Amino acid sequence: MGVGERLDAIRGGAEDQGVAVVVDLHGRLVDLSFTREALRSRPAELADVVRRLTADAAEAALAEGMAVVGELVPESVLTP
Repeated sequence: MGVGERLDAIRGGAEDQGVAVVVDLHGRLVDLSFTREALRSRPAELADVVRRLTADAAEAALAEGMAVVGELVPESVLTP
């Protein structure tokens, strides 16, 4: 698998309070699921959980992407 394919395949996930999210390397939501219990939450609370989990998943996906890039690029180039 080439580097581009590896980066395209990266997914980050997070779940809590009956909500599960999966994002791609760019932090774009690619999957979202709710349990029945989660759907009983107030809309604003549910939205907050989705936003928080999406951010957490995006951070995980980015870290994985940096690890892939780090295999090709010297660490001195990646760190300020």
